Amino acid sequence: MSNKVTVKININGVIYLVSCQSGEESRLIKSSEEVNKVIEELSNVSDLVGETRLLAMTSLILADKLIEKENINEENIKSNMKGDNLSQMSEVMDWLNKATERMNKVAKLLENK
Repeated sequence: MSNKVTVKININGVIYLVSCQSGEESRLIKSSEEVNKVIEELSNVSDLVGETRLLAMTSLILADKLIEKENINEENIKSNMKGDNLSQMSEVMDWLNKATERMNKVAKLLENK
């Protein structure tokens, strides 16, 4: 029995069917909403940007935000190298790594469309 479900997400006005693990649907939808926010911000700057370039720029902005959060977390880990704090920071880093993996899977699915 599979724990996979299919979710309809909207990216820049296009509906995509994306598979995810059961229970991850709301996170996937929220992720698509974040992508659409960046696309909308970029679209407000110029209507002349092609879709491929728009999605590439969106990916770069979201990746930059992720890197910024990772850097902040790394700085916090270095400044809080004490028992419980180290454990908590390790959990955050694990979460970030898993989030990155999920984003890469979604990107690959979108590339195949």
